[in-house]
Amino acid sequence: MNKPLLNIALLLLVIALGFLSCTPQSVPQKTEVIDYTYEDDLTRYRPLFKDESEEPGQEQSVIANEPLKISYDITEQLNAVADSMIVKNDSIRTVDGYTILVYSGNNELQAGRVRNRLFDLVPEWEAKFSYKLPTYFVKVGQFYQQIEAQALYKKIRSYYPTASIVPEKFPIEND
Repeated sequence: MNKPLLNIALLLLVIALGFLSCTPQSVPQKTEVIDYTYEDDLTRYRPLFKDESEEPGQEQSVIANEPLKISYDITEQLNAVADSMIVKNDSIRTVDGYTILVYSGNNELQAGRVRNRLFDLVPEWEAKFSYKLPTYFVKVGQFYQQIEAQALYKKIRSYYPTASIVPEKFPIEND
């Protein structure tokens, strides 16, 4: 066979295959419509109640309240337990908690500056200045749990990166 004729036939074959491969594939569609509505009569399963107000012959009587007759009185024992709890609670003088330590160091002047700056940064919180030989401390806040201190700690930490939350014992004022 002639080479140019073979090339033309091959080209026509490739073009025909290209046209056939580009035709859209038909996907069978379901034409059946399913009805999902549910209807059933459940009245035969429901309980029936009589309306008591419809019966005219019955009247409701009121029962007078009577005091309870106590066969065993434990008032004295309860009072003794309550008194012992009061005595025990009066002996507790401190509570465990957390505070934010902003400064600790030997420089009194620097500690005073930090305390004064905290008055400007967080005016709603009182910054406490303390001295235990040979270190000065500046602390802010009294919190029962560490998570309670996180918001204030985050605010202070942006100005004082060395600040930290530390455990502390706080005194209890008994009234």
